[in-house]
Amino acid sequence: MLGLVRQLPLLGAVSRVARRALRREASQERLPDAQIEVLRMVEAHPGIGTRAVAERLQLAPNTVSTIVGDLVRAGLLRRARDRSDRRAARLYLTEESVARLAAWVAAGDEVLSAALLRLDEADRRALETAMPALRRLLEVLDEAEEAEEADEAEEADEADEADGDRGRRPGR
Repeated sequence: MLGLVRQLPLLGAVSRVARRALRREASQERLPDAQIEVLRMVEAHPGIGTRAVAERLQLAPNTVSTIVGDLVRAGLLRRARDRSDRRAARLYLTEESVARLAAWVAAGDEVLSAALLRLDEADRRALETAMPALRRLLEVLDEAEEAEEADEAEEADEADEADGDRGRRPGR
């Protein structure tokens, strides 16, 4: 098990190298990875709010707010007021961002396909077989993190309640 744990950083390295190769191949203006992640999140969840994007990407809300502002100014995201809560904004892709993401995916398919063809059949099968397990691992890690955050929030609430109880005098 420890051997697997020590190999997990390899996934990050594969992802970084693949993104660099993709950037070299992509014919469009390069976007920072964080902007692409936000666009992909909005693509997967049209109408999502900034806070929800931050939570799902595990980024600070102010960081995501800055990224969203940059993407809106670049014409890649559209903000719309929530009809039920006028204070909240919903995020949607623009036609330009839809086209750019499609081109990015096509370029990514080309880069990865070319790399995969350089592997032997056994390696390609092993990678394909590993994908569902990697997806499940991601889900388990996300669930564990969410549970930990919920526990921390509950502990903070209990501490706040205890502080409030100490500030009260009996009989009042």
